Amino acid sequence: MRDFAAFVRSLDPRLKLAVALLIGPCLWKVHVLAAAVCALFLLLLALPLAAGLPGGGKMVRSLLGFVFFWVAVKAILDGISDVPPEYIASDAAQLTVRLVALLMLGLSLALSTSARALGLAVSWAFKPLLGAERAWRVALSLSLMVHFLPTCLATMSGVREVVARRCPDAGFFRRMRMIPQAVVRNLGQKTWNQTLAVACRGLDRAGAWEPDFSWTGRDSVVSAFVLLIAAAMFLV
Repeated sequence: MRDFAAFVRSLDPRLKLAVALLIGPCLWKVHVLAAAVCALFLLLLALPLAAGLPGGGKMVRSLLGFVFFWVAVKAILDGISDVPPEYIASDAAQLTVRLVALLMLGLSLALSTSARALGLAVSWAFKPLLGAERAWRVALSLSLMVHFLPTCLATMSGVREVVARRCPDAGFFRRMRMIPQAVVRNLGQKTWNQTLAVACRGLDRAGAWEPDFSWTGRDSVVSAFVLLIAAAMFLV
């Protein structure tokens, strides 16, 4: 999977963005078994992609914990509403599978493609529709949003580790007060640093968002394979 993760990193960002936009909606329409296979594959892909980042494994575990927490909340609310237990279990399982697949898809896209590369892909797609001036603004906005996904997860993981080491005796409710405040404070500082980085690198102008991609035969083969997989998902 590490070799495959390196292969995914080398693909054209326009292809990876198109795959995410295609597979994402399909995950809510296909059979749960197809979604489960897709979720397992994306989880196995996200783990080696995150392995090179500080706290990458904790990043994946945090997303899985987020999914299980909200699925548990939904199951409890369904139980209070007198929903039959068999329906509660079925709905919880399906929601877990689809949410895990969707989050791993977004995380794999963010980890396998730099925020700037995704921005260039968006600029390339929107330039004929919006014009160069508006396209680069959309590209910059998306790049900042994509960049903040792993940043938020890494910051939360780091804050939780610091709290566990410095305040080992802190109870659950005390940690729930401390961690969000520290995360918001740290993200506020990172936002300012990111603004300075954009200005210093000259990314606040149209010329910095001119795409320079080269589509290869490998990208064409992967495109055809993904289309076959997407079609097969609806046949399960």
